Formats: sequence, C-alpha cells, structure tokens
Amino acid sequence: MKKQLTLNEVVALLRKRCEEHGSQKAFAEMHDISAQYVTDVLHNKRREPGPKILDALGLRKVITYEVKE
Repeated sequence: MKKQLTLNEVVALLRKRCEEHGSQKAFAEMHDISAQYVTDVLHNKRREPGPKILDALGLRKVITYEVKE
C-alpha cells in the first residue's frame, strides 16, 4: 500500500519544495501555477492543493472510506 499523507503533510511538503526553489513565486513559475494560489494553500485560505500543485509534488488525491467500529 502506498503511503498516504494528511492535508497538513501535503502543505508541509509544498512549503519544503517552495524553499528548495528559493521562493513560493519561483516554485509557482516553474510549475505554471499562480503564486497567489500557492500562497493561499500554504496559509490555509480555504483552498486545498489542486491538480497542478499535486502534480508538481508528485502526488494525487485519493478519497478513502473506513468501516465504523
């Protein structure tokens, strides 16, 4: 089974990748994403990472369900 990440872990990974690129703006430009969108996701402004950000991070969104105990 592949490792699943929480939303907080995805945001932390995005923050790390932005740092590796030198800035949020540099990361956004490299991946053809709005810098404001990256900022909104990093600051939890009611925006979750969408397909472009997930693709840039090498991730995909998966919805799971669990049986109640």
